[in-house]
Amino acid sequence: MAPPPAVPEADHQDDDDGIPEGTGVDLRVAVRRLKARNTAPGPDGLPGKAWVLASEALGSRLEGLLSACLERGQFPLRWKTGKLVLIRKPGRPADSPSAYRPVVLLDEVGKLFERVIANRLAEHLAGTGPDLAEHQFGFRKRRSTVDAIMRVRALTTGDAVARVSSA
Repeated sequence: MAPPPAVPEADHQDDDDGIPEGTGVDLRVAVRRLKARNTAPGPDGLPGKAWVLASEALGSRLEGLLSACLERGQFPLRWKTGKLVLIRKPGRPADSPSAYRPVVLLDEVGKLFERVIANRLAEHLAGTGPDLAEHQFGFRKRRSTVDAIMRVRALTTGDAVARVSSA
């Protein structure tokens, strides 16, 4: 099978907006997150645990690969290709289409790269801006669903309700 055609490099007018160095730190953070999860392998057959172990020996090569992808603005097509698996829901008849939950398994190396990109985007938005809205809870460090629920709860009880009703 022939490799997919290369994507032409983007024409970068301003070198000040180049890709920052330090993919190694990003990679270690992404691998640490991968280590905490026990996920099924994607089409390449390599589970997350294998990438965690391989990152110790292949860390510099993997870092070079991810850096090259960032510099070229490429996300390899192979890392976006998934394997569809149907998981049967308990208590449903096997001949019913609604008895199955479709799950797409992706290669772990693609997930690593996505985490590197997501971490860099969040870091850039927080540091350089424009920062995310104060009411944005998804994709924010040190913000969770529980924080969002607590904010809604505070708005619907106590002082917030009193201020609205007196206005």
